[in-house]
Amino acid sequence: MSHRPTQKEKTSRAYRAYLDLLDTADWVGGETRGQLESFDLTMRTFRVLEMLRREGAMSLSVVAEKCRCKYQNVDAIAVRMEGRGWVRREVSELPPVEIKESHIAKAKRGEPRRGRSVVLMQLTPSGEKFMGNVFPRHAKVIKALMRTLDGREQETLSRLLRKLREGDVLKFFSEITHEDVEEDLEEG
Repeated sequence: MSHRPTQKEKTSRAYRAYLDLLDTADWVGGETRGQLESFDLTMRTFRVLEMLRREGAMSLSVVAEKCRCKYQNVDAIAVRMEGRGWVRREVSELPPVEIKESHIAKAKRGEPRRGRSVVLMQLTPSGEKFMGNVFPRHAKVIKALMRTLDGREQETLSRLLRKLREGDVLKFFSEITHEDVEEDLEEG
């Protein structure tokens, strides 16, 4: 007869997996940091350059969202990359949002409206050339690190990590807000 894990055991198991994930991310970062530094790159700068190389031009706000960092951080990175000639930033204006005339203050009705300004960033030819040199070398380092896992394990790892990122924590909100009944019984 198999033992059904208690809430405390489930919490402990989840926490061990979390620590393993953090330790592995730190380890991979440490193993790759030196190689990127040899190109005078940080991991975040490399990720932005790689994203632009793979996906093309995009707004700084989208880059910030995808990198899970503040807009100001991405803007500072963009300024440094622009100074090196790797990217070009252009300010564009989006068309104004459609709005009913009745929702506009009477004093402003009939005045021309402006859309929101966005900063678009894209690789320059120099940036493309730089990434054409850096990316294959970095990919070889990553391939060497990942060789511990066979192809199927690499695909499974990617699938599991995507699943974890896409998880809906609100779905499990009750676990966060309620005490573990079994733990209360053990203490009482």
